[in-house]
Amino acid sequence: MQYQCPKCQSRKILPVTHGNTPAVRPVVPKSLVFLIPLLFILLLLVVISIVMWIFSNGAGQTLQIATVVVFSAAVIAGVMFWRDLPDFKISMQSFMQANKSWKCRDCNHEWQI
Repeated sequence: MQYQCPKCQSRKILPVTHGNTPAVRPVVPKSLVFLIPLLFILLLLVVISIVMWIFSNGAGQTLQIATVVVFSAAVIAGVMFWRDLPDFKISMQSFMQANKSWKCRDCNHEWQI
C-alpha cells in the first residue's frame, strides 16, 4: 500500500469514514501515552537546568532530583514501549489496511484503494 497522496505525493493523509461504518483505530499502548509527555517534561527540565547553570549559580538540588526522577520514568516507559512495539506495529498495519478511503490534508484529493 502506498502511504502518500497519489496526486501531490504528500504523506499527510487521513482515513475517510463513510456512512454508519465505525472508524477503525489503532491500539495505542499506554507506555507511549506516558513516554511522550515524559520526554517533553524532561526536555523542559534540562533546558531550565542549562539556563540556571548559565545565568545563575547552578541548578538547585530539587531541580536535579526532579530531572533524575523524570529521566528514570522516561527510561522505564521507553523500555515498556519497546516491549509493546511489535503489537503496536501490527495494530498500525491493520489500521492502514482496513481503511479503503483516504484523503490528503494538503490538496484535499480523495482516493480509494
